[in-house]
Amino acid sequence: MMAEFVPRSIKPKSLFGKMLTGFLAVIVLLVAFNFVTSVYLKNKIHDEIVKYNELSINHTVEGYENHFRLSKNIVLGLNQNDRWMTNLNILRKVKENNGYASIEDIRSELKALYSNPFLQFENVIIYFRNDAYVVEKDGTSSAEDMFGKFYRSGDYPLSFWNRQFDERIGFRVLPASRFTEKSAGVETDKGLLLPMLMKPMPYNDMYMIVMLDAQKLFQIHNISSDQHFYILDPDGRPIYTTTPDMPIEPLSAFDPAKSSVMKGHYYYFFRKGPETGFTYVSMVPAESISLQLVRLNTILISLLAAAALVSIAASVLFSRSLHTPLRKIIDSLQAWDTGEPQPKHGPIREFDLIGHKVDQMMQTNKSITQDLAHKTSLLRKYALTNKLKNIHMNLAELREMADNNMPFMILLFEIHFKEKYAELSIDQEKGTYYIRECIDSVLLRSYEESVTFQMERNLVLSLIFTADTGPDSVSQPIDYLKNMFDVEHDLYLVTMAVSPLYPAASAFTEAYEEMTQAIKQRRLLDETQVIRGVQPAPEPYPFTVLMEEELHTRLMSGREEAVGEWIAKHVEQLGRRGASIEAYRQFAKEVALQTDKTLQKLNLHGQRGGASAQPSLCGLSAVYSAEQLKQWFAALLQPAVQLIRRHTEDQDPITRFVIDYLDAHLHEDITLDLMADKLKITPGYLSTYFKEKTGMNFSDYLNDLRIQRAKLLLDNLELKIQDVAAHVGYQNANSFIRMFKRYSGITPGEYRKKYASRLTAE
Repeated sequence: MMAEFVPRSIKPKSLFGKMLTGFLAVIVLLVAFNFVTSVYLKNKIHDEIVKYNELSINHTVEGYENHFRLSKNIVLGLNQNDRWMTNLNILRKVKENNGYASIEDIRSELKALYSNPFLQFENVIIYFRNDAYVVEKDGTSSAEDMFGKFYRSGDYPLSFWNRQFDERIGFRVLPASRFTEKSAGVETDKGLLLPMLMKPMPYNDMYMIVMLDAQKLFQIHNISSDQHFYILDPDGRPIYTTTPDMPIEPLSAFDPAKSSVMKGHYYYFFRKGPETGFTYVSMVPAESISLQLVRLNTILISLLAAAALVSIAASVLFSRSLHTPLRKIIDSLQAWDTGEPQPKHGPIREFDLIGHKVDQMMQTNKSITQDLAHKTSLLRKYALTNKLKNIHMNLAELREMADNNMPFMILLFEIHFKEKYAELSIDQEKGTYYIRECIDSVLLRSYEESVTFQMERNLVLSLIFTADTGPDSVSQPIDYLKNMFDVEHDLYLVTMAVSPLYPAASAFTEAYEEMTQAIKQRRLLDETQVIRGVQPAPEPYPFTVLMEEELHTRLMSGREEAVGEWIAKHVEQLGRRGASIEAYRQFAKEVALQTDKTLQKLNLHGQRGGASAQPSLCGLSAVYSAEQLKQWFAALLQPAVQLIRRHTEDQDPITRFVIDYLDAHLHEDITLDLMADKLKITPGYLSTYFKEKTGMNFSDYLNDLRIQRAKLLLDNLELKIQDVAAHVGYQNANSFIRMFKRYSGITPGEYRKKYASRLTAE
């Protein structure tokens, strides 16, 4: 009787036949739709490719024109600055005006230009005709050295730049050329640069040269970096080409009324810039467009055929795979025959029998459900009781759980939630619970006897009972957990302390105490860290009396960069020692204490604006990375240094005279006796008076001022160290080196090497 429900061939009313027929109908419709669509799209592809290239050249032209206009406006806009114009007038006759001090003012203004990453300025050069010298980002040099050594180009010799003084121009973009630098017999490529010449009116004895990085401009303003592209000036001369041997069409080949033209084997897409009058041309090989159409047609046909074949095969397999288990279900139902009459046939025979048998099973199960209903209350009560038993857990109870002869290990997890976690609006307690559950599930995969508990708000402990004594017995789950924590590194930070294998539970207290000490050995790194056992602590970093004096001197100088340099030096030394995060926090507390002492000496402690004006020492416990520590020091020291600077600037005439005299005569041999003689007072009185008003000894102030001035002079690599020492008042180079190292932590030669490395990086 059951055989009629199981088709051995494709029958119209069988599930297999109906499913296969439906699938084939859908496949035919999809194939027809795809064929019509491919035929339609084929006729549109060519126009779309051309339109895309036209949009691409329009985007390129707008980018270049906006960049040239913005560069011109920003550079010439400096002429609206009265201080800028005053310094330029001084530097036009720098020897006659003895105006070398104005060079640094000009360089600081230029720095804002070439340090702007959006302008792509490789350098900004000001060429002065009278004294034949230039001012640029690295300082000053003669015009002969600048254009003969530092910016050499066969297209732009010194004679070319000299002729520009006589040209009547205000702004001009010159053709790109490859510049090199020749130093110590070695010639270094500076890249392909695009010079922009700007002459501020009404001067004819100076002008400015902006060196643009031509390759970066092309990468920024072109949608496709593999285009053949070039720029022509209004006279048809090439300004820039992506390929040196590129065939260049004359301007007459481009009809202004069109945006593209085909010549030979190339499509030329072009547009004239409204700002510069340049013509921008992009070349696209004609065969590439045709090849794309052929490839598209081939791909569409292949995909259409493959899709049809795969769909037919999948339809047959899917229908078979669904029908086969269904037939087995029907065979099983036939074995459970209650003797009731079979149902009438519907649209699908198999479904008729299954529906009939399911109704019978539902009636049977109804009585079973009623029998179990009265037991539900008892099961719920048991579940609640079991849950309540596991809510509270302390260390003594953990030890009782570990009271057996099986060896064990402890994993201790410390969790720091980051600022971004607060955006999730999830309580940290709940977050720790979720993390604990994840840890528990990972460890249970490898160790069925492991248990995990939340000890404190951000502390999770896992006990692993294992007989494996290998050194890497838990490496796999630890690595898995570390990768899992790294995925959500932007939300929280986890430190894992892994104990060695202990022989029995009697050592549990000792093991737990060791892990709590190990977790404190976390380094000041913004990453997941794994600490295996208690490592020997590095030597302590004491805050010596000399360090207190140096910090006090830096604070009294009123210069934030001097204080920041001292902080950075000692933080770097902590890092080289492998200090833990606790050592960094202790150092920060000592700095805060010394800052308060300095302010108290000046009676300024009450002017800090209350507790909200400085970071809390309690907040150090939340610091987990070097960037956070840097922000904490900035919040602590910047207001204090500004307060001290305002205090020292508002001085009496005697102190003001001393400070001004030292600043103007720093290169001379200055002593306390000399200053007292000029003020007609005794040296002892002046020393006491100066210390009372500034909080610094006269000698400390003088040496600190000389060292800071020396750092500026060391930036000029052409000056010898002996010359720098003489410029700041040290006639003995050894004394200068010793004093420089005392106040800076490094020698002048080491400082200059660091400066040279920064220039190379830029």
